[in-house]
Amino acid sequence: MTTLTRRGLAPLLAAPALLALPFGRVARAATPRDSLVIVREISSIADWDPAVSQILDVQEINGDLYDRLVGYDPRVANAPLGPMLAESWTVSPDGKQFTFRLREGAKFHSGNPVTAEDVAYSFRRLLLLEREPSSSMLQLGFTKENIAEGARAADPRTFVLTLGEQFAPSYVLALLSAAPFSVLDAKLLQANEQNGDFGSRWVSRRTGTEPSAGSGAYRIATYRASDILILERNDAWWRFRPALRRVIFRHVPEAGTQRLLLERGDADVAFNLTAPDAEALGAGVAGVRVESKPSRRLMYFGFNTLTKPFDDPRVREAMKWLIDYQGMERTVMRNLGRVHQNFVASGWLGAVQDNPYKLDVPRAKALLAEAGHADGFSFRFTAYNSKPEMDQATSFQSTAAQAGVRVEVQNMPPSQSIPLYRDRRVEALQLSFYGGYGDPHATASKFAYNPAALPGADPNSRWPSELAWRLGWAPADLSRRVLEATRELDEAKRGALYESLQRDARAQSPFAFLFQATLAMGMRSEVKDYRYGTRGTDTSFAAVSKG
Repeated sequence: MTTLTRRGLAPLLAAPALLALPFGRVARAATPRDSLVIVREISSIADWDPAVSQILDVQEINGDLYDRLVGYDPRVANAPLGPMLAESWTVSPDGKQFTFRLREGAKFHSGNPVTAEDVAYSFRRLLLLEREPSSSMLQLGFTKENIAEGARAADPRTFVLTLGEQFAPSYVLALLSAAPFSVLDAKLLQANEQNGDFGSRWVSRRTGTEPSAGSGAYRIATYRASDILILERNDAWWRFRPALRRVIFRHVPEAGTQRLLLERGDADVAFNLTAPDAEALGAGVAGVRVESKPSRRLMYFGFNTLTKPFDDPRVREAMKWLIDYQGMERTVMRNLGRVHQNFVASGWLGAVQDNPYKLDVPRAKALLAEAGHADGFSFRFTAYNSKPEMDQATSFQSTAAQAGVRVEVQNMPPSQSIPLYRDRRVEALQLSFYGGYGDPHATASKFAYNPAALPGADPNSRWPSELAWRLGWAPADLSRRVLEATRELDEAKRGALYESLQRDARAQSPFAFLFQATLAMGMRSEVKDYRYGTRGTDTSFAAVSKG
């Protein structure tokens, strides 16, 4: 195995200078044999704390920086959920208490042993930081008053999670595999705490100069925002020794440039290919292959019910008949996604495959006329400033115009649109959602559930982590049924509950689901065993090799 020398690393660190050259003059800088070079868009990374960030890029990378109690073995394709830091667990007869036995010998990158107290501390800080990922703890019934007793260390190797009521064990375990439940080094965080922040500021700002609070396969060696990220192997990882010494992410947002670097051998993986780039590479570029990975990414349009005329369900229904789903699947989404008009991803428990909507302008016009908008109306539509999302917005703008609906498209990055979304200050938008763990509640809790709609709740309370709340939609019956589904112990019956939830939500929902994305990844032929999963934290490069 070769060593990545300063000379070999220099071209990778000089990414801006390299990319400024005309394509024909890009210097060859073949990737080192012991390193994986990934070119992709990484500008969304803003916070590394797993108890804070909900950004997909961060969660996928954190999956290899931090371990959780339960997870997936990256050496096994489509591995089942199984032991991670917990080598075993038991569930009490009443289903309310989960007792985890931690494996012996697991250590953090600092050298500190992983103990049950680290687990308890990580769970407590997840709740008490009160950032958006804390909603996972709230779903399990934890509060400031009961968290100390509910998440505790019985001894150094025994962690006990006590719930106030019974939930389906499959739901609880899947939830615990999610990135927010990463186990962090309590000693390091406590040593770097600032004003009661549980070390969050410190762990969020990774540059590579700080000690690492994780126990995973890799640690951050270098990070420069919107430029480069270098991960270094943890030789003492408890599971196995990763084959690659380093994983290097270069910020290359343009798909065409990614493709060029991959073809020339300057990159091992191109992550954000467009349909034409994927087809061109798949047509037979020497030394390159294209792998289409099923994704849990659901692409959708949302219409704010707090903004007229989207407070009228007939108008929301009309919008769903003004989208050319099949036309986009054949064109802008070719090789990048399939029509999927439901909020549970294909392959998950309770997924349904029926897609009733299609482009039907007369039907949409009839609904609009019934709602008092026979002459149409105008609204501002916020869309992601990247392809294929911009093409989706343009397509919708064109088809909506056929019904007299005037759509003003405003393109912006998620870093700008998501804060507006959280504050309910968009009229309508195009966005995507990735379920953070492999259970239907991961998406049902976002698209068919609003805590403010439950009996006794304050309807004016803020719930910015809940997507239904962001669009002002408060379906009381669906919200109640979403919670009931988490408590159904029979898996077949539980799946049937999610099926009926999706079908019942369709007409009234402010969400128009478009596609379940497919990730087209370009790879050099020598790259083996890159795991890109559909269940949240089963994406990993720990088992990757270059043969």
